[in-house]
Amino acid sequence: MELFFLFYRGLSLSEKDYGIVDKLKNTIYRFEGGMSMTRQKNIVYNVLLNETRDQVLMVKNIGPSYSYYTLPGGTVEAGETLPEAAVREAKEETGYDVAVGEMLHVSEAFFPQVDEHCLFFFFQSEIRGGELGTIFPDEIEEISWVSISDAVQFMNLSKEYEQILTTQQTIPYVFNGQITH
Repeated sequence: MELFFLFYRGLSLSEKDYGIVDKLKNTIYRFEGGMSMTRQKNIVYNVLLNETRDQVLMVKNIGPSYSYYTLPGGTVEAGETLPEAAVREAKEETGYDVAVGEMLHVSEAFFPQVDEHCLFFFFQSEIRGGELGTIFPDEIEEISWVSISDAVQFMNLSKEYEQILTTQQTIPYVFNGQITH
């Protein structure tokens, strides 16, 4: 059996001891000081504006302690591109078929309570079909159109997000396919 090794600050940890390969199949891990692991997650969000472009579609998630609003989206699964994940998440959470457009914004945050480092990718998206509804009624209690200013407040985002969502100024996104070295 071939062993894989992770070297970090001179510390060598074998696959046998930590099951690193299995964990890397779905999630990237980063060792901090050779002691704890922080899981990195990529999260995609669909920014779906109404016809008058003054409201955004949001989902109200049922959390362990309280419910909270987010844009339709979620974790990128192994083997998915960011746009593919955005299409899947929109369908699962809202029932809508969407066309994913340009990227609007990238941000990141640490969630120490669950030992996660998340990268957030916001995409312009457009509803192309489907019917409003979720396949996760135990996880999503409401799907609704919300003013952009309320959406920013509900998600506890800084005021600059209101401008990002309103102006729809995009940033480049390029999928480079599979690269072999």
